Formats: sequence, structure tokens, C-alpha cells
Amino acid sequence: MKIKDVEKLTGLTSKSIRYYESKNLIAVERNEENSYRNYTDADVTRLRWIKMFRYLDFSIEEIERLLPMEASEIRDALKHKADAFSERENLCEDKRNLCLLLAKDYENNEAVVEEYNDTIEFLESDEMSEFKEQVEDFAAPNLVSTIAYTLMFMAPVFWLFYNIKAERTDMLMFNGVLAIIGTALTTWSWIHYANQHKKNRERVNRKTRKMAWLVPTMIAGIILTIVAAVAVMFMISKWILPGDYLFFEHGSVVQKIMTLLVLIPIFLICILIVTRIRKKPLDDMEDVNDLLFIWNHLGKWRVAVIVLWLIALYCCVFNFTAVTKDRIICYSPWQPMGVEYEYTDVDSIKTGFGDKNLSFAEYKRKGSFYYQIEINGQTITFHAPSPNGDIERYEEHTYLELEEFDQSLVKLGIPKEADKKGWENCDFDKEYVDRFLRIIKMD
Repeated sequence: MKIKDVEKLTGLTSKSIRYYESKNLIAVERNEENSYRNYTDADVTRLRWIKMFRYLDFSIEEIERLLPMEASEIRDALKHKADAFSERENLCEDKRNLCLLLAKDYENNEAVVEEYNDTIEFLESDEMSEFKEQVEDFAAPNLVSTIAYTLMFMAPVFWLFYNIKAERTDMLMFNGVLAIIGTALTTWSWIHYANQHKKNRERVNRKTRKMAWLVPTMIAGIILTIVAAVAVMFMISKWILPGDYLFFEHGSVVQKIMTLLVLIPIFLICILIVTRIRKKPLDDMEDVNDLLFIWNHLGKWRVAVIVLWLIALYCCVFNFTAVTKDRIICYSPWQPMGVEYEYTDVDSIKTGFGDKNLSFAEYKRKGSFYYQIEINGQTITFHAPSPNGDIERYEEHTYLELEEFDQSLVKLGIPKEADKKGWENCDFDKEYVDRFLRIIKMD
């Protein structure tokens, strides 16, 4: 076909077509009879690619290198060009802001021009470029964290559906507001991820790959936490508790604080496990170094940190109350051998259901059953006791141990304050709710 036909098919001028030919971007065969150029369909397709690459700001030299490349190499080149556009967009935004500031502060004197030249030098410095790169990397979302945010923000929604199913109408107003907020935050996080992924796909994908190691780390952390909890329970039941114990329960608030301190090194151990599985040196993992930088800079304080962790573990173990057939034994960090009391030492009993929507102490939450005794000036709360697994009747009937304990105290004439208010909010099976109500009504 003739060059005029090519002009119509490609939208290029004859001058541009001959220019690309002079740069050896296309090789056009000539008619042997009249030496006219004879363009083929392949030439038209190649010119269309050249036109598109030129539109995307590829130079003639870059296009010359691109055209013979494999498809995967061209994709990489396009991604790098997209990153360059993002950097240019950020640069244009900086220049726009500088124009607005200069328009506001402009005066034809040496001080202004010197000040703004210093500003330009700072913006173009390597330190500023590195800082902006770090900020953009930090701000860029990733798929792993977006999924994690979704699970966290959607918790109130799941809670709402659960309360609707359980017919807990007293919670619907408060729960509905949280569900709306959670849904809005979830929607925003996915919109933000989608926009950033569209705008800077390579950066977002790179961060997702870098953060993917958190998934096996979390799984390993859960497994190690369960193993640690089972080990602590085994140690308490086999080595610390008396052989005739009926049940025991850990302290609530202090236990949660100490547990958090104990779990931190477990998470760090999981990081090391994942790095070994990946067979990737620790020094090459930027995110791991970010998490471990405190440890790397502790120096002589590392021993103190280890000691504090051992103290936290010690407080986790020795922080519970055990009940036998005739004794109540209180274990604490400052009294690891336990302080024994007789049933007759109990001053009073208080039992009922929690009435708070949110509380750090679980037994205070709405619908949660609790059983408290006052003894020697201290309040001991039983909410989720751990029964002796060797007692057969406790395996079949949960909370029976607490009912029997209450019967023994009531028979001794210990004053009891009981209130069944809010029992309908308890979401346990009917068998357990009936047992709680029998404990409350017992006198």
C-alpha cells in the first residue's frame, strides 16, 4: 500500500512515517519496478505501536530497544514508565505548591529569590528524595493489611447479625452505629487500596509481597500461643495445684496485661521461624529489621528486657485461685506458695450478670455470669473456672463445680447477694443459663 493509505490507517503524517523509517524503526520494502515504497499490514501495525509508545513519552532510542523485546520485557518497561509518571505527578504537585507560595510572597528582591532557591535545592536533594520514597512506601496500602483491616472493621457487623439472631434488642442501637462505622471504614480501605493500586501498581504489589510473610507469622504465632497456654495450664495443674483441687481460675485484669507482655517475644520468635523457612537472611528483610530494631539497639539493656519478660511470665503463672473440697487457695506473684483459707473464712457472696456494653474485665460485660466471694478484705471473682479433668462429673456438666461450691458456702450460712437482672442477655446454652439461675436463686 502507498504512504497515503498508511497515513489514513495510522493517523501519522507522511513526514513522521519517513522520520521513523530514517531512524530504522521500520524497514519498508520498495517496488522493484518503480522503487516506490510498498507498505505492508505489518508495517502499519508497527507504526501504530510506535505512535502509542511516542504518546507514552518513550524516546526514539527507547522505542528502538523496545520493539524487538519479549512481551514480558515490554511489560516491565511499561511499569517503569508508569512509575516515572507517578514521580512526575508528584513533582508537578510540588511545583504547583511552590508557585502558589511564590505568588503569595513574591517581591523583587534578593532575599526572596535566595530563600526559594534554597527551597528548590532542598526539594531536589537526595535526602528529600529518599525521605519522600520512604513516606510513599509507608503510606502505600497492601493486600495483606487491607484484608486484616476488613476483618477488624467488620467485627461489629458480625456482632450485629449475631445479636439480631439472638434477639438482643437492647444492643441493636449501639451495635448498629458501630456496624455503620465499620462498614464505612471497610469501604474506604478497599477504595483507597484500589485507587493506589491503579495509580501505582508496582509499589502496591511490591509492598504486598513484602508483607506476605506476616500471614505465616500470624499462623505460627497462634500455634505457639496455644502451645504456651497449654504448657502453662499443664504446669499449674501438675506441679502447683493440690491433688484434690476442684477447679481454679486465673486473675482477670492483671492476667491480660501480663499475657500481652509474654506474647510479644512469641511473635518475634515466629518472625525468626518464618525467616528460616523462607531461607532468607534476616539482614535482607527490611520489615523484620523494622520490627527488631529496638532489640538490635538495646545493647546492655537486653538482659534487663529478658528479666522483665521472665517476671511477666512468672506473674502469668502465679496469679490464680484454686478451690478444693474445704479450702480456698490464693496464689499470687508475691505469695507463690499460696495462702489457704477455709470456707468459713468467706465473708460474703455476690453473684449475678454483667451489665456493661464494653469492659476490660470480661465478667462485667453484659450477659456474662460472675460469682464473687469476699475473703480477708479481697474480692475473688469466678467467671470461667477450669475444672479438674480427673473428676468425671465435671467433664459432662460444665459449671457444676461452681454450683457445688456455692451450695457448700450457702450451707455454712455465709450471706449472699444475688441478682438475676440481665440474665436474658446471656448467650450460653440453656443448660448453663439454668445452672446460673439456680446459683443465683439458691439461699
